[in-house]
Amino acid sequence: MNFDFFTLGGAVFWEDVFFYQRWRIQRHCLTNTYRLLDSWDIRRASGSFEICQAAFIRYINSYEILKQQGKMIILLHGFADSKNIFKKLWRKFILTDSTVAALNYPSLFRNSDESAQQLLFFLNHIDNITEVSFVTKGMGNLVLQKALNAPDAQQEYANRIRIGNIVEINPVICGDTICDFLAQFKFFKYFNKTSLADMTEKNIKRQPNLPPNLNYLKIFSVSKLSHFFASVLKFYNFPVSESGFHHKNAIFIKGNTFFTLENEEILNKTFNFIKNGKI
Repeated sequence: MNFDFFTLGGAVFWEDVFFYQRWRIQRHCLTNTYRLLDSWDIRRASGSFEICQAAFIRYINSYEILKQQGKMIILLHGFADSKNIFKKLWRKFILTDSTVAALNYPSLFRNSDESAQQLLFFLNHIDNITEVSFVTKGMGNLVLQKALNAPDAQQEYANRIRIGNIVEINPVICGDTICDFLAQFKFFKYFNKTSLADMTEKNIKRQPNLPPNLNYLKIFSVSKLSHFFASVLKFYNFPVSESGFHHKNAIFIKGNTFFTLENEEILNKTFNFIKNGKI
């Protein structure tokens, strides 16, 4: 017998594969079991995807869940992050007429190819949505780029959902300094099957770009935390790569906060571009 109980939302081991009005179905990255969480992160069902989906359909009537329709904004976090980093941005987007879905994916246990497959599964199971826009943070851009470059047969959603505007915040477009630093040590082999390995200079060159004709903006900013780590690496004479903010369709915003997504200018630029398609 299953009992309803509060969860922490699955920030580490669970990947979101279905979303509807803040209810979500998650899959455990190690056991491949599924669970249904309500908008308060209370588990309402568990088992297979079909069992959780059927349980959600029953809850639609009993909880009078409103129909979602129109546009959706998907938020993809970076390596070792969770959907919780988007709280401030989520509060801005929730005031629009769009459904906002901040997704968890287990970047500590999955590489970007596997996370891209999760995103494709998610997109293919979206109901009543006609347009999807994206905001990515860090290596979330790798997940998105691989999903949008997947073979047509895997993009079942493409016949009913168009891609709207895209904002990539501090996207990984060249080898990450920390990852290249860690690659010098033997224990790094443990991470070769995770997203961390995707961000080395050697592997980043193999990553695809966004498909042409999409409207996107890249925002680069160095937070106080990133600046601190860079200073430490420079102190130990480890080469630190410069930001790639001179990239096409990119802007640089001066970092004035400890964390990037606490910077109001970044949040406002992101909000305006997703809503209006321009800065």
